Amino acid sequence: MSSPRLSLLTLAMIVLGGLGCAGKGGGTDGTGGSTSTGGATGTGGATGTGGATGNGGSTGSGGTNGTGGATATGGATGQGGSSGTTGTGGATGSGGASATGGAGGSATGPGSYALNPPKQCDNQFFVQGCQSGMANTTCGGVCAAANACEDISQKPKADVGFLCPRFALASSEMAQAAIDDFGASSPFDYAIVGHDVDQNGLDGSAKSTCCQCYQLIYSLPENEARVNGNGASAIAIPRPLIVQAFNTAAGGGQNFDVFMGAGGFGANNACDPNFSGLKSQSGLYMYSMFPEQGEANAGGVNAATQLAGCKDNNNLVSSATLSSSTCQGNVQSACSMFASTTLTATALSDSIQSCKASNDPNQYRHINWQVYAKKIECPAHLTQVTGCKLAAQGLPAANPSVTTATQAAADSSFRAMSGGGSPYSTTTMQDCCKPTCAWQDWVTGQNGGLTAVGQYNSFYTCDQSGVPVTE
Repeated sequence: MSSPRLSLLTLAMIVLGGLGCAGKGGGTDGTGGSTSTGGATGTGGATGTGGATGNGGSTGSGGTNGTGGATATGGATGQGGSSGTTGTGGATGSGGASATGGAGGSATGPGSYALNPPKQCDNQFFVQGCQSGMANTTCGGVCAAANACEDISQKPKADVGFLCPRFALASSEMAQAAIDDFGASSPFDYAIVGHDVDQNGLDGSAKSTCCQCYQLIYSLPENEARVNGNGASAIAIPRPLIVQAFNTAAGGGQNFDVFMGAGGFGANNACDPNFSGLKSQSGLYMYSMFPEQGEANAGGVNAATQLAGCKDNNNLVSSATLSSSTCQGNVQSACSMFASTTLTATALSDSIQSCKASNDPNQYRHINWQVYAKKIECPAHLTQVTGCKLAAQGLPAANPSVTTATQAAADSSFRAMSGGGSPYSTTTMQDCCKPTCAWQDWVTGQNGGLTAVGQYNSFYTCDQSGVPVTE
């Protein structure tokens, strides 16, 4: 998680303090992102703000200082796109859930994961037309939703929001969405990321990155997973990711903070009730048991740094060490520690699967990487999982012909360096907090200035069972 980022608006009738929480946690060098909580409940029509972010933690020692180096082993070149799921209708309600085809693929129709739009009473800092406690006003007089990572005592009757497990890397919904957009041999995996505006780089002078999508091509891992600690990659290069931005205060415009199972707390924890070092301000949690390796601020269940048997005698990681029976046995054991008395079976399974998949020695993403990056239009089925659909911006579609660092380096539409001059990188996180981009204020509102498709104007917020809250 990252250095703090402050955003407060003083409005005419009432100051609505929107807490944003940020901190180190994902990745050994990484970020966990902000978690804006919206405005306090009031009686006027003022709009709350995203608010101050919490303090970051210490910076890890993961090395992202290499340039050039390994030639990627490539991913599959893909098939362009299948007919996808053909569903007979989409979710009803404003905005609709029907898709017209994924950018870069030819899938049509909504996936089985497509839902109604996010609940509009829960994705605004302060609901216009609402008077607190007045049931005959908009949203029944409950004028602001709450974040599981804030003190909810001042928001009676408010829905308390969490980060949805279905968004995790390698969840069943994300895996199916990638297939629906690009076919059974999709060259991409899908994920969501915390990402700040890359000024003068990928994002130009944008106000917000919320709900924007990027194609990421893996290049080099941090130093401990490189030959002799500073050479070519000593581990397999993962498939490219297509990611959608869901959070801010994520380590700067050069960083993409990937949400994955047990990816790491930072300044916040609405996941684990048993972790004494960091408690949820709301007192609410998604899990009853949670893997505590690498918590907090050390990247969560990262096999390379947290589990026995995953390094050699020189304290370096290789494909052989990650694939050892000891290492993978410890991965399975750690990732199987997830348990919950509130989550659905699917949400719990998604968490476990994401933790295991991110530590797969052939697709090892639970470590910091340097990447090539390109801003793209979001594939249709990815946005059906997340709930946030931006209107077309004239951006290029994902390119399934570019899957390796060598190919990305030869394609001028991909960038290796951010506008600030640092290499693009990935880190990891999971804090279970309601994220910045689950507030429409950061998308179509004053903090965002973007145009959404109907009411699909924010990421879904999930309740404590891991189910998205919809219209």
